[in-house]
Amino acid sequence: MKRSSNLAYNMYEAKTKLSEIVEKVCAGEEIILMLRGEPVAKVVPLRKKNRSRLGFAKDIKILPGFQEIPEGFEAYT
Repeated sequence: MKRSSNLAYNMYEAKTKLSEIVEKVCAGEEIILMLRGEPVAKVVPLRKKNRSRLGFAKDIKILPGFQEIPEGFEAYT
């Protein structure tokens, strides 16, 4: 996940640039919202962007003896 320095927006900027802020948050940025020059909120991604590509394989179990070559297959190794 891309991480860079926190960006800060005052409330007026945040209202006018909401789409831009959401795009940055989806890219992994953390955004600070300011009210009268004081930080009041942090906008962060809800989900991690990088999901495991092998998530479907999490329940696959390798049984003992899996690496052993069965009889009659020696010629193929």
